[in-house]
Amino acid sequence: MRFLFLLLFFQISSVHAQIQGEDEVYLNSDVIDPEFPGGMDMFYTYLMARLDKSKIKNGEKLLVSFFINKEGRMEKVKLLKFDDMDTAVEILRALKNFPEWKPAHKNGNPISVEIKIPIIFN
Repeated sequence: MRFLFLLLFFQISSVHAQIQGEDEVYLNSDVIDPEFPGGMDMFYTYLMARLDKSKIKNGEKLLVSFFINKEGRMEKVKLLKFDDMDTAVEILRALKNFPEWKPAHKNGNPISVEIKIPIIFN
């Protein structure tokens, strides 16, 4: 019984420490995230309008990564996860020449940040 109590105590302590660490990162963050004009709904709408739907595999799930630089431009666009090569190539093509974002800021100064966005086609 004592062993079970100690095991339970250490599990609760480790979970508490993880949660506390995550909260500290969130609460101490002084970075204002970048923003696509019109928000993320507009980002997806803009992307979908530029895709050749005949090259998109239904049910495809992708994870896109890119940086928004200090001027608000997308750069270093890459796919971290994809299954279908035709869909991947089409997504990368459509992401070229996207409009500028409002850049991220830290302490009032623009900074470059990496963004990861899931894209799922149903």
